[in-house]
Amino acid sequence: MSDQLAYHDDLIEQGYTEEEALEHTLRYFPEFSLDGRKPDPAPPPGHEAIPSKPVSTAGKNTDSFNFDRMIFKAGVYYDNTKVSIKENKKIVFSILGLVAVIFVVYLVFQIPASTHPIEGSWTKADGQIFTFDIDGTFEDGTGNDATWEIEDDVVTLTSEINNGNGESTIIVQTLKQGFSDDEKAMWMSWISLEIDEDDSSTDEVEGTCILLVKDSNSYSEDSAKYETERPSWCAE
Repeated sequence: MSDQLAYHDDLIEQGYTEEEALEHTLRYFPEFSLDGRKPDPAPPPGHEAIPSKPVSTAGKNTDSFNFDRMIFKAGVYYDNTKVSIKENKKIVFSILGLVAVIFVVYLVFQIPASTHPIEGSWTKADGQIFTFDIDGTFEDGTGNDATWEIEDDVVTLTSEINNGNGESTIIVQTLKQGFSDDEKAMWMSWISLEIDEDDSSTDEVEGTCILLVKDSNSYSEDSAKYETERPSWCAE
């Protein structure tokens, strides 16, 4: 009986319930009984077997068994998961790689894409820099709020100058523009100049043309490369 009981108790320690441990023990030790009794003897001839009343387990605390079984199953699941990942590590790594690619693509799409070659920083002959930002803002180093728009080959620059007395002046410049073949040089010629909707200043700038070089480190050297590409509408 000691071997039978030891087997039964070992199942309990592994997390099996009392009923499961008893069931498995009886498979290998049919005569096993927790109360030490032998199995019911055969009934007298002509009588049906009347099984003995099962030993009552009322009042016994099985909570610890249930908790232990839960811990045991969790450990088994963890071990099985590690084995499964190890056996299928190529598939797991492929899935992780795909997720990483999708994440990178998502981040790329969150970055606004350039939509026009005019965007960027352009240098004038006197060193002044014009910056056409991707969000439609324009900077020329004066610190005034300004925006830019382009339609076909016409650029519109709108600037707001604070006069310091709570009022501001709106300046709208319209310019014709054209690019070099490599789009690294740009010519701009004034078409009109309006100050608070008054275009009387247009005569002062009309036809004036400038050459801008993109991301230039040496304007004199860089601009010389594009002299032969100067458009006919850009007077020197």
